[in-house]
Amino acid sequence: MTGGQSNSVCYLFRGTTWLQELIWLVHKNGDKSEAYSVPIHKRVPYLEFKCDTFQTGLEMVQNRPRPYLMKTHLRSETFRAQIESGKVKIVITIRNPKDTLVSLYHFYRMYRGLGNFKGSWDDFFELYKTKHLTYGDYFQWYSSWLQYKDKPNVLLVKYEDMHRRMNDVIRDVSNFLGRNLSQNVIDDIINHLTFDSMRRNPMVNQGLSKNFDMNISPFMRNGKIGDWKNYFSKEQSELVQKSYKDVLEPLGVTLDFE
Repeated sequence: MTGGQSNSVCYLFRGTTWLQELIWLVHKNGDKSEAYSVPIHKRVPYLEFKCDTFQTGLEMVQNRPRPYLMKTHLRSETFRAQIESGKVKIVITIRNPKDTLVSLYHFYRMYRGLGNFKGSWDDFFELYKTKHLTYGDYFQWYSSWLQYKDKPNVLLVKYEDMHRRMNDVIRDVSNFLGRNLSQNVIDDIINHLTFDSMRRNPMVNQGLSKNFDMNISPFMRNGKIGDWKNYFSKEQSELVQKSYKDVLEPLGVTLDFE
């Protein structure tokens, strides 16, 4: 999305709503006007998913001027040609797997598209162990993408860094997308991205969607680092920790769990 790459596209992979909103605002040089009037899934369409317009994300962006933003949860094999061409910019967000699983558990419970999962946390963890979660195993999914993390057209953003050094993350994304934002604009984006602000905004908190049962759990539920400690047994924690050390650490990825 910089210089001569006027036809480039920026894909988000497993992009949390938080990161989607951040990238959208950087992409728009901090202009928040649509952030309060247009749902995030229309500003950053979900590539393989049909939204309330009955179009897939891919169909939604086909006639948009480039550069534009898209989100996907598909594996890297689908995009190998685009990655290797260097013409598409890719932002991968990663959150520690334990908090990710807890977040996904509550998503399963409140999302009608997945049947409003009725089981306990332990029941849900069995789905993880047997690799029956939507989009497959966390570690297999990330290992497919992280092989590309050092390419110049790929940016890896850690969820935990957004908590602890949001200013730096916005700077990193801004540089990656070829934007030169003033500190005042960055400060304004940071204020917009506070958890309470995001939770109150129906354009990002899915408050307008009928797909989610907010009586079971809010879409933006917690957002904290280390919430997994309230759910994981010792054995469950050790199982995930072993996969983390076996799969992610050899790829040069370290994550914060608290």
